[in-house]
Amino acid sequence: MVPGRRKEEGGGRRESTRRGWVAPTEGYVKINVDAVVQEGVGVNLGMVCRDGRGRVLWGATHVLEQLWESHIAEAVAVLEGIKEARWRGHENIVVESDCLQVIEALRKSRSGRSIFDLVLDDISSLRFSFNSVVWSFTSRLNNGVAHALAHPFPRVVGKEYK
Repeated sequence: MVPGRRKEEGGGRRESTRRGWVAPTEGYVKINVDAVVQEGVGVNLGMVCRDGRGRVLWGATHVLEQLWESHIAEAVAVLEGIKEARWRGHENIVVESDCLQVIEALRKSRSGRSIFDLVLDDISSLRFSFNSVVWSFTSRLNNGVAHALAHPFPRVVGKEYK
């Protein structure tokens, strides 16, 4: 194990004191996700998937008109990221977000009736499409590519984009 990294259950690694993106264990891909909520405009989602060597396998952005709270938008980013991973045939994934509330909720398999809980239920259902899923929290500093993808262009309140 490399100093500054702590091994997690299921083959993933979690950031500790080390700065920068940390590669997943061999046999896994890491999907970093982020969401940006623009008051009165909508939500931008960014996702990037890299292999154990740090090579980008794919990236995606979604621009949505929904006006969710940030933790809901972050959960939707996770959902969209794992949908893409399933579609692309990945079997062992580490999903990394800078939203601790989402990662902790996924680790606890919480349930309820709020929009947030319903998104978590969808994520939990999809996780059975994979051999292994690891939920990982990282700092915003270490989630830079997904964060940048969530900012694809400046949007202006009241302007229509097509």
